[in-house]
Parts: sequence; structure tokens; C-alpha cells
Amino acid sequence: MPAPTSTPSRGRQFALLVLIGALPFSDFLQTGVYAFNAAPIMGDIGASPEEYSLVATFYAVTAIGMIFNHRWLVERIGWRWFMRAASLLFAIGSLVSAGATGLGSFATGRLITALACASFFTAGRVLVNLIPPSPRRFTGVKFFASGIAWGAVGGPFLASAALSLQDWRLAFFAQLLPAALLALLGELSLPVAPSTSRSPFDARGLVTLAGGSALVLFALQRSAFDFFSDRMPLYTYVTLGVPALVLAVWLVLRRELPVIRLREMSQRRYLVGLMAFAVCYGLLGANNTAVPVLLLRGLNLPLEVIGRYVAIGALGGVLVWILLARLVPRHPGPTRYYVLGFSLLAVCGLLLGCLSEVVDPHMHVLPALLCNGAFVIAVLSTTAVQTFRDLQRDDTLFSHANQVKNVLAQFGVAAGMCIATLLLQWRTTLHYVRVGESLGPWSAALQDTVQLLVQRYGATHDPEAALKMATATVNGLLLQEATFMASLDYFNGIAAFAGLCLVAVLAERAWRQKGERGSAVA
Repeated sequence: MPAPTSTPSRGRQFALLVLIGALPFSDFLQTGVYAFNAAPIMGDIGASPEEYSLVATFYAVTAIGMIFNHRWLVERIGWRWFMRAASLLFAIGSLVSAGATGLGSFATGRLITALACASFFTAGRVLVNLIPPSPRRFTGVKFFASGIAWGAVGGPFLASAALSLQDWRLAFFAQLLPAALLALLGELSLPVAPSTSRSPFDARGLVTLAGGSALVLFALQRSAFDFFSDRMPLYTYVTLGVPALVLAVWLVLRRELPVIRLREMSQRRYLVGLMAFAVCYGLLGANNTAVPVLLLRGLNLPLEVIGRYVAIGALGGVLVWILLARLVPRHPGPTRYYVLGFSLLAVCGLLLGCLSEVVDPHMHVLPALLCNGAFVIAVLSTTAVQTFRDLQRDDTLFSHANQVKNVLAQFGVAAGMCIATLLLQWRTTLHYVRVGESLGPWSAALQDTVQLLVQRYGATHDPEAALKMATATVNGLLLQEATFMASLDYFNGIAAFAGLCLVAVLAERAWRQKGERGSAVA
């Protein structure tokens, strides 16, 4: 969509900048609320972990469909009506989720929210191009990245605040405020007229993409529960889903006027950037899964405390973005920022990988979470700058490139969560068996612990019940220790992976410099 020809007023310019930041902020906010309120929501609506994670899968499939048709929709109704509809759906979805009394009503609220929020990330970045080409465009990028950074802080913090008040529904009611803000900012800053360009609607591509996505994402979701017990159906879903996704791409490519211009964006820089994004989003999903497991099941911290810790850790992203916003215009080379980001990830992994059960979380966990938050913003923002550098002159192509990247993000995060869950399950089982073998009936420490617990429970229960409770308590402690050790294994693995990424970044730079010297000599 071309930029407006008339120069907007200062108030309209500022409203547009705030809207650009508020869109990703709102998306990260509602995602964080959903993730960190999982336990109380499941208990209140009577949902199992399998059912709750299935809601996330439905959300992701709906989001992929909305992202796929984002440009098509905006071209027909215009930016202002798009924001009006999205804000209204965001508010309705939040209200339905907040008032849910069962799994069905809560899932309905999440699907309505997906219709609204799925395109927020794409819209926020594409709206930067409404700013005429000038240094002010980078100001728009700053607001967009700031919205991401502060949204990563706001989601866990809002969830923690709601838990401290013992009512998870308050966090969903609070989302009415950003919904109202988005509607107001849209009225103040966005053009009314729809675009003169018209992308075609691709029903076959949409249905095929949605079907393939549903199969693959469902397989990833079920892996957390069935991989080690009944994995054959998972292989079947993937075997059917991946060809469906390939078919969806082929259907788009063969059209003379495609809904997404895949051929034109198939440039080396963009494709390499997509691979980097896949790694980043995979790590984001994996760490967002492993950190709560370590803090909740390994260190036995309350959920509201975990939410505050994760929110404070995300401030590392705010701090590193303030640094990058000053450095990138003067020093645009990406290598130094990748080195910074993956070094921070390595430090995070090493700090969390050498914890003990008696550590002070303020002294040992928070620094690691700050490094993790800084890594996310450093690497994602650098990848974004490099990936879309050659695609910004054509607004439609730029929008399509962002849509493809954000569809990939849904798969990347889901895959990261799946990998982290399976690794933690494997290592937990291994450590549980080993610890159990070391504490056989001959273990004096085990017998003393059981006798002490029997005496404690025996004060209020009969001897048989006291013995059962003591045995259950010991098993719980063994499982907690096994989970803690598995988490240490995971984060040591993250540190090693970050080291490999550092080697790859430095090797790529050396190879590129060698090629540049060869070209200069020639």
C-alpha cells in the first residue's frame, strides 16, 4: 500500500508510531498471559494439559490462516477498518476467555483472539512503510522493536499480578485496555481508503495450508504426551502434513497472480534470513518451555514469583534494544550483534546449567534470565534488519515476506517447545531411574527419611496411610530432583548450541571476507 501523499500532522505521526509499537506489544502481552496462567486456568475450567495445549494448536492454525490472507484483507477494507475489526475481536476474545466456565468457551475465546491478534505482528512492521522514506522510518522500526521488548515483559508481569490477586480472569479483562488503545490509535493515524491494488484470493492454497499446518502442529503438540508411548500416529500426521504444506507452496507458485509472491522473494538473503528466524523462534519456544519447568518443578518456586522473574528477565531485551538502536545506524554490520546475542545465550545456559537446589534465585537465576531476554532481542532484531533489507521498496512484496516469516514463526515456536519437552522428559526419566537405583532398600538415608515422614504423618493418620503418604512424598522429592538435573542438562546443551552458533557466525564472516578480497583482486 503506498504511503500517503500528504504530510500528516505531528499528532497523527506520533499516533502512528505508538500504534506500530502497540501492535506487537499487544500480541506478546496476550500470549504471555495465556502461557503463564496455564495452571490456574486448567484447574478452573476443568481442562487437562492435553486439552489446554490443543487450544494452543487451534490458535496457531487459525493464526496461520489469518496471516496468509493479511494483505488480501487489508487491500479490500483498508487499514482503518482492519484495525477497527481487529480491536473489536481482540476485546470480544478477551471477554469470552475471561468469562469461560469450561474448555469449549475458553477455546472459543482463544480462537476469536487469534482472528484479531494473528496479524498484529505483521501489521505493526508493515505499517512502518506508511512513513515516507526518511530517517523517521527507522524511528518506526524502533517503536516496533520496543513493542516486542516491552510486550515480552508485560505478559508474564500481568499474569503474575493476576495470580497474586488469585484471579487469572483479571489478566484477560486487563487486555481490554490495549484493545481500546489500538482502536483509538487506528482512528487517529490510519488512512480510511482501501488500497487500489488487489491480491487474489486463493481458496485452495488456504485450505491446503490450513490442513497441513493442523496435521504438523497437532503432531508436535501430541509429541509431549505420546512420543515415548505411541509415536506411530505422530509419524502418520507428519507424513500427511508435510506434503500438504509442500502442495500449498506449489499451488501458490503455479498461479500467475499469486496471493503471496513467493518467486520474487526467493532471494539468497531472504532465504538465509528465514533459516536464521527458524533457529531463533525454535530457541524462543524451547527456552520459554524449559525455564518455567526449572523454576516450578526443579526449584519449587510459586507461579506468581516465576512470572515476575521472567518479566524482569525480559527487561534484558529492553536494555539491549536501547543499545542496538544507538549502534545499528552507525555500525550496521550484523556479525558483532550476532556474537553479542549468542554469547548472551551461552552465558544464560552456563548460569542455569550450574545451579544447585539451594541457590538464591535473585543472585543466580535473574542474571541468566536477563541474558536470555537480551539474546532474543539482539538476534531477532539483527535477523529482521538483514532479512528484509532488499524487499522494502515494494510494499506488497514486503508485506508478503513478513507474512511468510510469521507463518514460519508459528512452526518454529511449536517445534522448539516440542524439542524442549521431549529432551526434558528423556533426561528426567534417565535421572529418576539412576537416582532410584542409588537409593535402594539398603540405603540408610532413604530409610531414615521414610521413618521420619511416617512419624510426622502418623500424628494425624493411621500407620498404613502414614506409610503411603511418606512413600509418595519421597517419590515426589525424587521426581523433583530428577527434573532439576534434567533442566541442568538442557541448559548446558543450550550453552553448547550457542557456542556452535558463534562458530558458524564467525566462519560465515571469514568466508565472506575471503570472497570480498578475492573479488577485489579480480
